[in-house]
Amino acid sequence: MRNIGTLLICCVLTPGAACAQNVRVRLYTNRPPDSLVARSVRGELRWKACESCEERAANELKIGKEFESGGVDANSKEFYLSGRYALRPNVGPTITTVNPSHIERQGGHLLVTVTLPLEEYVAAVLQAESGGFENEEAQKAMAVVARTYALRFLGQHAKDGFDFCDTTHCQVFGWKSAPPSVRSAVDATTSETLRYAGKLVEAYYHQNCGGTTTAAAEVWPDASQPYLTSHADRFCVTRGAMLWETTLRVEEIDRALRSNSVVTPTGWRRLLIVERTASGRAQRLKFEGGTAGNAFVSASTFRFAVNRVLGWDKIRSSFFDVRSQPDGLVFSGRGSGHGVGLCQAGAEEMAREGMGYRDILGFYYPGTQIADKESSQRTEWQMRRADRVELLSTQPNEDARVLAIAARILKADEDQIGWNATGPVRIQIYPTLDAYRNSTGQPGWVAASTRGRTIRLQPLKELEKRGILESTLRHEVLHVLVEARAASNTPLWFREGIVLVLSNESAQGSATREMTDGQIEAVLRQPTNRQEVQKAYAAAASRVSALMQQYRQEAVLGWLSGGIPRDVRSAVGSEPAPTNH
Repeated sequence: MRNIGTLLICCVLTPGAACAQNVRVRLYTNRPPDSLVARSVRGELRWKACESCEERAANELKIGKEFESGGVDANSKEFYLSGRYALRPNVGPTITTVNPSHIERQGGHLLVTVTLPLEEYVAAVLQAESGGFENEEAQKAMAVVARTYALRFLGQHAKDGFDFCDTTHCQVFGWKSAPPSVRSAVDATTSETLRYAGKLVEAYYHQNCGGTTTAAAEVWPDASQPYLTSHADRFCVTRGAMLWETTLRVEEIDRALRSNSVVTPTGWRRLLIVERTASGRAQRLKFEGGTAGNAFVSASTFRFAVNRVLGWDKIRSSFFDVRSQPDGLVFSGRGSGHGVGLCQAGAEEMAREGMGYRDILGFYYPGTQIADKESSQRTEWQMRRADRVELLSTQPNEDARVLAIAARILKADEDQIGWNATGPVRIQIYPTLDAYRNSTGQPGWVAASTRGRTIRLQPLKELEKRGILESTLRHEVLHVLVEARAASNTPLWFREGIVLVLSNESAQGSATREMTDGQIEAVLRQPTNRQEVQKAYAAAASRVSALMQQYRQEAVLGWLSGGIPRDVRSAVGSEPAPTNH
């Protein structure tokens, strides 16, 4: 414990830095062995019975409840191993390592904890977690995420004497020899971590989001991280959605729930989804057909309890529907995992399409920055607040003038559309164009971008030099207000068109009559060049302007949350408008 305390102080003094340190990992967490054999490799096994005891050499140690050999004291409760050796438990895989380990007898089992350097831990996690990656940039993104997660949650099991377990509760841990691609990704990103406002981010990740990432608050109600938002992820489903289906008998579901202390009505037969999250995932379930009792359960509690007993591949995500049939309940869904943070399937597709790991991380953790030890000491984000506007800047004295401008624009926009912002609007100003591009993944010709209530701006001097500071702020503040009201399935062209019309940005050019709404949507979701984006903006503004003229602004704004009426969708934008030539 003395060593870990020192290491934690190092990270506090240099927030975000991957300071040199060791990580303690509990092996065989789910099934601790009753006995194991430790065998030397190249004659290098050394052991001792206490931390201050003298080390002894051995070719082989057999450690268990009743049988010990190699000079081990039968009364010893713990063992410290070092050198180059293999651990072969009575259950679980054989592990060969050069890292020291601690073995403790407890409750008839052996608790095995290995200590290894941080970068080796990252490589082991990457080896286990990136089996589906074929592109180096995706692996590099995953390496930064695994390292950030490790530093952010170091000591997650400290009360039990280790930092991380080797399961999905922490990060899955691989002990096979890491392939060259994994080593290359770890080496290329050594010490790099993700930070937000100068602090290590909570770098959650999952296998497949099903086409829409999840806001952290949808999974953990107390979470409020502005960089863990829900947004469409077309990369995840570009090569096909991850669809799954499983049938479970009511009796086995009930058994799994009760074994996890979930009270269910006696004799229930049906399960209904009565509430979904903003991203479309099941949130609250209702039991039907039984006696009085606790008739409701959260979808996350239900999924965890069922999978814990019946297998983690049964209900792969909360993105599901459920129906009854004679032999049980059928769950059909898409995606795998909680959906928060980096989507591994989407990251691989982004890399396949030529995007770098900085682009990938900027997409899944908007507003964050990549920092190594040196840059974390050099750059510090600071927060200023005024009139429901927050400023996040590395040079707040120079950038503070934006607070009054943004507050004025926010009030004017709220008065114009009759809505109030749901919380403070945050403006994050990057110190350089390179920092903006690297963190957001946006090209230099995109002056700003918005995620949730955070507006990410290029340096003020750049925007003022081009004379677009106030117009850019107004556009993005309107986005904050519009996105807060928009349902997750509201088309992007419709949301963007409303912002353009409300901000009085003109829709110029005959190109507005040459694109369908589907074509506009495709360009806005995957912009390729400035000219195409400008055409799509103009077309979106033209569409929405025509709708407001026909149906009135108040009605059109209501469609953000209620959906565009079917007759309107079929009449507007399904085909290009006729031309006169």
